[in-house]
Amino acid sequence: MIKTKHGEFEIRPITFAERRELHRLEMEAFWDQSIDKNAYFNMLNWVMVHAFDDPEQALKNLDDGQIDEVLNEVYMHYKGLSKKKPSK
Repeated sequence: MIKTKHGEFEIRPITFAERRELHRLEMEAFWDQSIDKNAYFNMLNWVMVHAFDDPEQALKNLDDGQIDEVLNEVYMHYKGLSKKKPSK
């Protein structure tokens, strides 16, 4: 479970191999002190597919900007960068 300003969401854990795949996508998005927007959105879409059993159902009440914010929170959680503690 992850808490965001847009609500609480049940997310799946990722495996070691998935974490490495996410790291590769992260490097494509954030290489050379700049952000490749296309690679960033590919990374967020990867997070969406891996985090939720049914992304459309989980995120249907949010607009696109809010979805991106939630997915970024999930990404940060997966990378261990979230300052928020997961709820139990």
